[in-house]
Amino acid sequence: MITIISATNREGSVTAKVASVYSNFLSELNVDNQVMDLAELPKDFLFSNFYGASTEPFQEMMKIYFDQAHKFIVVSPEYHGSYPGVFKALIDCVGGEMIKAKKVALVGVASGRIGNLRGMDHLTALFHHLRAEVYSSKPKLSQIHKILDADGKLDDSETEAIIKSQLEGFISF
Repeated sequence: MITIISATNREGSVTAKVASVYSNFLSELNVDNQVMDLAELPKDFLFSNFYGASTEPFQEMMKIYFDQAHKFIVVSPEYHGSYPGVFKALIDCVGGEMIKAKKVALVGVASGRIGNLRGMDHLTALFHHLRAEVYSSKPKLSQIHKILDADGKLDDSETEAIIKSQLEGFISF
């Protein structure tokens, strides 16, 4: 199972739409996958699931999205030159043991021109610290608002080819 994480808690985000594009492409390849949208996290997850404390709803989410996954795809928007703090908070609550030795693919999303380049570097360092294996192909989807249509469908053949190439390599990684 591959868990695709939309790494922002912003409701109706472009990032969630890109995660859905990834999910659809994986489904076309008959690869089991699921999308974890951080907008669905309990609003108080950080304060209720930190420093050894944990709630039952959070534990259930972690069983579904982390325990059952052997690989992750993290789709991350650019927030202030990096990745969203809510994603870091989630990782802090989950802990490294649920991530260690698993494989991770990264995707940067931004309305600007560099597609969250620095955020991909920061996430790579985070996952290496947690002893996960990060796949080398890391698409940086820049000017994302120009390549998705109003329904969240990818409307750019070059980007589609980049994503499909990344997924084919990541499946065998």
